[in-house]
Amino acid sequence: MFDIIAMNMSSLTLTKEQVNKIARLTKLPLSDEQAVTLSYLLSDTLRTIDTLKELDTTNVEETYQVNGLTNVYQKDEENRQTLPKEKALQNAGEVVKGLFATKAVFDR
Repeated sequence: MFDIIAMNMSSLTLTKEQVNKIARLTKLPLSDEQAVTLSYLLSDTLRTIDTLKELDTTNVEETYQVNGLTNVYQKDEENRQTLPKEKALQNAGEVVKGLFATKAVFDR
């Protein structure tokens, strides 16, 4: 089920066929020319990322962000003005039970 790509990690190269397989799984239509281009670009990206293995990170503290921001959310205020629901929905393509509606994005 999860056999998506059997990749040769020593060469870090994605073949055109592997790119086409990923495209099929993601339902992304690609021409042969686009598959070749993506094969080159993705392979180059993998090789660039692989060079990070050469770095000595033994004394580097783990982090999940690097900009130092700690709380980027807006403070709640009781009297803050918001867009009325009717105005928000006025240009919606489809409204169901007072909510935006879209076509399904998953095949089941």
